[in-house]
Amino acid sequence: MRPARIDEPTLAPLFNIGAVWAILWARRVMVAAIAGATLLLAFAYIAVTKPSYTATASILIDPRDTRATNFNNVLPGIGSDSAAIASQVFVIQSPDLLGSVFKGQGLENDPDFAGVGLMSRLLSVFGAGATASQDTAFKRFQSKVTVEREGLTYVINVSFSSPSPEKAARIANAIVDQYRASLVGERETANSDVNSLLTDRISGLQKDVSDAERSVEDFKSKHNILNSTDGGTLQSQVDQLTTQLIAAQGDADQAKDRYNQALAAGNSPAGLSQLADILTSTSAIKLRDDYNQRATELASLQMMYGPRHPTIGRLQSELDRLKKLMAAEADRIRQQLKANYDLSVQNVGKLQDKLEALRQQSTNSNIAQVQLRQLESKAQAARAVLDDFLKRAQETSQMQGAQTSEARKIGAASPPVQPTWPKPALLLPVSAVLGLLAGCGLALALGPVRRPDDEPEAPADVAPAPVAERKDSTPVAPRPLPMPANFGEYRLPGVAGGTAYSNIRAIRKLLFQTGNETLSLGVLKIMRQMILHLSDHDKPFVIVVSSIRSSFEARIAGAMVGIGMQRADQNVLVVEIGDHLSDSTANGAGLFIDGATGLQTVVCSSVTENGSEVPDRNSFRGILANAGSAFDFVLVIAPSLNENGWNPELFGKADLALLALGPSEQASEAAALLAQRFGADQIGRSATLVIAPDSARPAGGETIRDVPQEVGEWRRSSAQR
Repeated sequence: MRPARIDEPTLAPLFNIGAVWAILWARRVMVAAIAGATLLLAFAYIAVTKPSYTATASILIDPRDTRATNFNNVLPGIGSDSAAIASQVFVIQSPDLLGSVFKGQGLENDPDFAGVGLMSRLLSVFGAGATASQDTAFKRFQSKVTVEREGLTYVINVSFSSPSPEKAARIANAIVDQYRASLVGERETANSDVNSLLTDRISGLQKDVSDAERSVEDFKSKHNILNSTDGGTLQSQVDQLTTQLIAAQGDADQAKDRYNQALAAGNSPAGLSQLADILTSTSAIKLRDDYNQRATELASLQMMYGPRHPTIGRLQSELDRLKKLMAAEADRIRQQLKANYDLSVQNVGKLQDKLEALRQQSTNSNIAQVQLRQLESKAQAARAVLDDFLKRAQETSQMQGAQTSEARKIGAASPPVQPTWPKPALLLPVSAVLGLLAGCGLALALGPVRRPDDEPEAPADVAPAPVAERKDSTPVAPRPLPMPANFGEYRLPGVAGGTAYSNIRAIRKLLFQTGNETLSLGVLKIMRQMILHLSDHDKPFVIVVSSIRSSFEARIAGAMVGIGMQRADQNVLVVEIGDHLSDSTANGAGLFIDGATGLQTVVCSSVTENGSEVPDRNSFRGILANAGSAFDFVLVIAPSLNENGWNPELFGKADLALLALGPSEQASEAAALLAQRFGADQIGRSATLVIAPDSARPAGGETIRDVPQEVGEWRRSSAQR
């Protein structure tokens, strides 16, 4: 929706140079006299004022810290931060530092500071004291000190003003020297305090370390926790025993394999050969060699002598005897392998039992290990703190007396040659300009010079608009008048005894305040009833808001309806009829935002036209023509029906007339006035609503009720139109 276009009227110039010059020229003698008097006062001030000399000493706050060793200072340097450098300005101006200079230079009895003024001398005539107190003297001394930072640099200028150039230079240098000495003194004091504190704490820390280490050793002894240097920990013993168990298990498996091979070999000569390979036996080898030799010899003799030869029998007997010996040897070897196997199995069992016992002991020792680690950590932390304290104590003791100052004097104050005050070259031109300005201001305040022949023009009288009268030649029997539509009674917040402006602000605050939906729903109900009484045509709709006796209720009701329309996303233009406004300068002011309602407002200078074809842009018709279709509603705040400013043309251009009634007023009174002015058939184009204070009781009208879903229905209805 495009904004409204209301042209601004042509205003008179705010500054008339010709009129101002005429006033100044007419009172030129007075202006010149004031300027001359001001200049004479400046000359007198320069003559009687005692000259003041200002000496300045400059110091450099060096952010670099001088280091002869790698020791850290107890109190670090000022630093390179801009805020830290600026803070030194206030340190130099502090009462403690200036007080030391004040006492050190013996200025308590200096007449420049301890002297009394003219008023004190006059009071001394009547017996009052003529000597200044020490606090007063110090405040005078303090007021003469000026400390300024040179831009954003590290340079600080310390200035002192005094009637004596030598005294000014001496005190400025004394302030700088005192400041530099205080920086060194602060470091020395901080270093000494820290050294004393460290010395006091070291003895306690040594006892804490001794107690912590003793607790660790006692805990190890109580829980039988060994160190690696005493034969290894439980875990190392478990690891060693596990290795032995693995080796013993391998030996047992190997012995079992040998025994099984011996059982499979049997007692034959070939088996005996396998047994000899399994277990080295010289007897078995010898028996096997004898058997092979006799068997070879027997085979050769059998071929030579035959089987019945006596030698063959003897050799056969020897072979049988060798077989028995070989069988016995094989049994012996198998028994030895069986013994080796049983011994290996027994050894594995013992190692497993020992390993299980160690693992059980290690499991039981885990809780003790946790506690031991806590005790060791505590002892280690205590030793670390003690070492830090011992190292820092040694450093601070060596730094005593080796502190340097970060502030360097780069410019000593010297006695100035020229006084800094008063400055005639500055005071005289400034006093002349100020005198001219004062004379011109007084001349303009007095206004133009009155002449005897000047007479003010009498304002033209404005005749009130005639009130139309109805004259009935034939008596007509009275008939009941139709009543305007009743929009109910609405209780509004307000300020007791306040103006319409303050009450409207209270209404707006309530409408826009969360949790006060009752009034908002009531306003939406009014707008819904208005929609039902409006006929279809292009925007905007013209709603005239008036009253019976006083315009107060009309302004309150119009503000309530306008703010409600604004909350319902409607573009509203408020037109105030200028004839009933007390501020006549508001006429023709153009479009503006009203401070109380927050609505776009324009003041109408007149309702009726003077017969010109082109309407005046400040008239009611001109405002409607310029507004076009930019607004959804034009809300006209009109005078009351009983006032002369109510023009019938307003009712003719309105789509609906809302009459705001007070709690004691009746709708029948409004109907009678409408019938008298416009006829009974025009009453249907009007409606009434009762405006009552929030604390008042209902006067018989309809009270505000909850209106569900009114917002959506109102926006749909307005969108269709």
